[in-house]
Amino acid sequence: MDGLLALAIAVAVVVIAVAAVALAIGLLGVLRDLRRLMAAAQRTMELIETELPPTARDLRTSAANVERLSGELEPRLERVDALLDEAEATSISLRATVEAAEEIVRGPQVAVDRARRTVRSAGAGLARGADRLRRSVEEAAGRR
Repeated sequence: MDGLLALAIAVAVVVIAVAAVALAIGLLGVLRDLRRLMAAAQRTMELIETELPPTARDLRTSAANVERLSGELEPRLERVDALLDEAEATSISLRATVEAAEEIVRGPQVAVDRARRTVRSAGAGLARGADRLRRSVEEAAGRR
């Protein structure tokens, strides 16, 4: 039995040794990955330390520019609004002027149209009268 116990202990020691070697190999892989992770983190921190201050400075400058532009925008919008109001008033005035000019032009045209109608109706009346007179003369001449 002692031999069997010694064999079991030897097998257990071998299994523990193999497990320890596997654990050591796994731990070496983890340590290697951890070393790479630390190097990448270091590079990232260096990049942040070099890029962050200029970026923050640019952002501050941009914010100041936006604030300045927004301050300048309100008076310009008020001027544009006043110009649009003035353009609308000018358009209304121009429309009234055009309507008055049309009335001035239409006045003589209406008189001319009225005179034409009068002349046409007078001419038509004279023609009818002349036609009646001619017929009555022809009738009187035909009766004789």
